Amino acid sequence: MIASSSPPPATSPRQQSWIAALSALYVAIRVSTANLSPITDCDEVFNYWEPLHFVLYGTGMQTWEYAPQYALRTYAYLLPMAGVAKSYQFLLDRLPVVVVECLPRLLFLTQGSMLSSSSSFVLPSENKPLLFAMLRSTLAFFSSYAELSLLHSVHDILSPHLAYWMAFLQLTAAGNFHACSAYLPSSTVMILWQCSAANQFRGRDGWAIFWGLWAVLAVGWPFCAVLFVSTGGWALWRAYCNGDGDSEECGGSMSNVAGRGAGQTSRRAVGKVLIRTVFHAIVIQGIVMAIDDYFYGRTVSPIWNIFSYNARAGGDELYGVEPLSYYVKNLALNFNVVTLLGLSSLPILSLRVLVRTSTTSDESTRK
Repeated sequence: MIASSSPPPATSPRQQSWIAALSALYVAIRVSTANLSPITDCDEVFNYWEPLHFVLYGTGMQTWEYAPQYALRTYAYLLPMAGVAKSYQFLLDRLPVVVVECLPRLLFLTQGSMLSSSSSFVLPSENKPLLFAMLRSTLAFFSSYAELSLLHSVHDILSPHLAYWMAFLQLTAAGNFHACSAYLPSSTVMILWQCSAANQFRGRDGWAIFWGLWAVLAVGWPFCAVLFVSTGGWALWRAYCNGDGDSEECGGSMSNVAGRGAGQTSRRAVGKVLIRTVFHAIVIQGIVMAIDDYFYGRTVSPIWNIFSYNARAGGDELYGVEPLSYYVKNLALNFNVVTLLGLSSLPILSLRVLVRTSTTSDESTRK
């Protein structure tokens, strides 16, 4: 993920207006269609919506993952959504009835799942189907924000045409349609990864690592750490060759990098990135453990528990193991033509590097 060495071309006011209009349309499509997507994973219902109901109303079924003796799920993942829900409850009780009655139609909530907002027995804040639809649309809004952040970075740093094609493919992909409104750690990791990538494209490596730490430590799915190995590696490389962890570019030839990296400045910059990362990790993990200590009644780390449970023999095979073909079919179904383009990109890029290296070698020989 190397930024262009030349500054991005200036965007005219007319282009900015078009980009703003398309971005608003992108968000509107994501938010309005969020409730048309079915819930396809039972874990979403029983491991996240049910516990959220417990946090909000004091009742709800408990799965074994939330039992204190296992403690595989973190309540830190539920509290932000609970805060959003409380805010919506506060607003719903204060909005005019006419406005509240329009919300289900705007959010494509089906007639059979709606409760009458004008009923004397149900306050707007107690209309759980409406609140549920609003929360799913909120997830879609955050997802569209993260997607647009990444798209704008691609537009400004790499290529406007690449960003337009990327937006079209993301908006039409079945996988993104299902994931953007799903209340699952994997969907939240997708959002945080896009925020991280958007910042790293712009040279803000500190923020890129920060979003990665939240994804790994606060969401409750530590296996996503493999996604952010390249994030950390690139941040360290940029700090090493530029002597500044937040530089815009990592320019210069390998010989120049080696020469500069031998100095104190480069080592100090790398150390700064590592110390900052460790500090943020300790703070985030401390907050998560404090929340779980309150709900579980003892000091516990669900991140470690779920990792150790899946790492030990047999733990990850409790519900069966899918063959490799399952993942290929899943990619093809969710991302169709993008899957073929993605799988073919690595050999094509490798061939391009080989051709360029061969051409450069021939030119050097002639000289």
